[in-house]
Amino acid sequence: MNFFEQQAKTRKRTGLLVIPFVLAVVLIIVTLNGVAFLIFTQVDSVEPGLPLGGWFAQPYWIWISLGTLAVIGAGSLKTTLQLSGGGKALAEMVGARRVQTDTSDADERRLINIVEEMSIASGTPVPLLYVLDDEPSINAFVAGLRPTETVLVVTRGAMQGFTRDEMQGVVGHEYSHIFNGDMRLNMRLMGILAGILLIGQIGRFVLRSSSRSRGKGSGQAAMFGLALFLIGYVGLFFGALIKAAISRQREFLADASSVQFTRNPHGIAGALYRIQQHSEGSKLQNSHADDVSHFCFGASVASGFTSLMATHPPLEQRIKAIDPQFISRQRAERVAAHAGKPAPGQPAPSPFSVTGAAAGFAGSAAGSVAISAAQVAQSVGNVTTAHIALAENILAGLPADLLTALRAPESAPAVCHALVLCGMDAAARPAGLQLLRTGQGDAVAAAVEKLLPAIAARGADGRLALVNLAIPALKSLPGPARERTLSALQSLMVSDQRFTLFEFALLTILREHLEEGAERDVPVRYFKYDAVREEIRLLLSVLSRAGSRDDAEVKATFGVGMAQFVREPGAPVPAAKCTFPALEAALRKLEQLAPMLKKSVVEACADCVIRDGRVVPAEAELLQAVAVTLDCPMPLLLAG
Repeated sequence: MNFFEQQAKTRKRTGLLVIPFVLAVVLIIVTLNGVAFLIFTQVDSVEPGLPLGGWFAQPYWIWISLGTLAVIGAGSLKTTLQLSGGGKALAEMVGARRVQTDTSDADERRLINIVEEMSIASGTPVPLLYVLDDEPSINAFVAGLRPTETVLVVTRGAMQGFTRDEMQGVVGHEYSHIFNGDMRLNMRLMGILAGILLIGQIGRFVLRSSSRSRGKGSGQAAMFGLALFLIGYVGLFFGALIKAAISRQREFLADASSVQFTRNPHGIAGALYRIQQHSEGSKLQNSHADDVSHFCFGASVASGFTSLMATHPPLEQRIKAIDPQFISRQRAERVAAHAGKPAPGQPAPSPFSVTGAAAGFAGSAAGSVAISAAQVAQSVGNVTTAHIALAENILAGLPADLLTALRAPESAPAVCHALVLCGMDAAARPAGLQLLRTGQGDAVAAAVEKLLPAIAARGADGRLALVNLAIPALKSLPGPARERTLSALQSLMVSDQRFTLFEFALLTILREHLEEGAERDVPVRYFKYDAVREEIRLLLSVLSRAGSRDDAEVKATFGVGMAQFVREPGAPVPAAKCTFPALEAALRKLEQLAPMLKKSVVEACADCVIRDGRVVPAEAELLQAVAVTLDCPMPLLLAG
């Protein structure tokens, strides 16, 4: 899967949604005018027997058309604005409960562990997790407007019904939707269809109101209400056809991607088979079940008319696409179990193999790499079993106290403070701790001091992986608390009179996720490199200097990266102008590039990092910060 191509295609599909939407609106307006014509010719306000051509000489059709446009526009705008808060807004809309990162519930802890593995492997922050407690069926969905700002919602039935392998398969499926850009398309589609649905809801209201009224004109009102109701749902019918057509093919792709990520087809196939055998299936009881039908892992509502309306392919078809023999083996197992005979063996899932390629990663102390910049760019949005194996090892190697601190909102900031202190010279740490005592209080300073030995013992290994694990807990903090945390970190970083690349990467990533409006969609404003060439020069100049202090080596590295954009790369930006505020401004501008243009930027950055065959922590961490800012989920760079 090519992440950048998928993102570009999905954005194009989002724009193309306007065409069927406009056609549906035109159809609704024409039909409403036709119904109004038939009704109005039966009352005194319009001449009975008025020809259709005479109808357009009356002002009624103008007011009906404008009113319809206003209602549809208001409905779509309201829902779109409501969903501008990202996946969190949608999760709250459907009444899902936020899973606390320090939960003691066994099912929730298992889910957190699986999602943490996938997030570390893919280089993305852990999504916010939500549960639909009142849903006994088996289902799940992801939502959000950016690949690095997502939520994962699962039903209670899924939490209790899936084995670990099956849940991992579902999580891999949902991460594919993240990487493919499906979430953003789903959110846009939901907002668009809301306006058409509102017409039907108004019709239902008018119909009910008129049925209770015995006054003059109640019959016409009832007829008009019925027309509105039917027309609204006719429009929604066509919208659902569009939604279903878009959704079905993406489910096959996400299933295949799950197998690619986990190398365990039994997990995702078993999850689909479990839905097929479950008494509740995947149908949701939620009032928004139809609204989110195109988000879900399994069909959340009955398909209605024919398979044309189905947002998901048949379960059996999906299972056979993964493993043609899976269902027959399951049936044979049941028959054998019923007869008391040994069941035929299930093929073992491909084991994770931690080889030399997964023994280290970018971010560990100076490791060598044997991959090209093109391979780094290709790895964006593509998780391998080696990445997941490494993620499992990282999680397993974390001390219990440190992992608990990462998952708790009250202690997650202390982990970030401790990471900064560990990057300082030992002589500067006491002053840093005193600054925390003065600004944050004795309790925070004490928590940081307690965490320092465990974090210091890890050295530079996986510092940003720890940050990604802490993101959900940090997001649980109220807005003012998040602002105080960011401010305190910045003060701590400059307290020793130096601001390192790691500190810049850490602050950039935390700001990207914790500042107000972080979950909002980033608009695409630049479709050519000309408008951002100076920003690219600055970024590549900083990266070139991250791995070497030799001027000739810096110039050569810069030339390799910049050659992708100009014939004559020239000299890198002078060191005096490579300031962190300038770099931050450059990244903010580059994140507005079109998806396909981001690919060359990522590749050029990777060229600068791996040109000498070695990756030092500062280079890897800055590359990760660039990827996060550009909304490019970059897995850990595996080192040899």
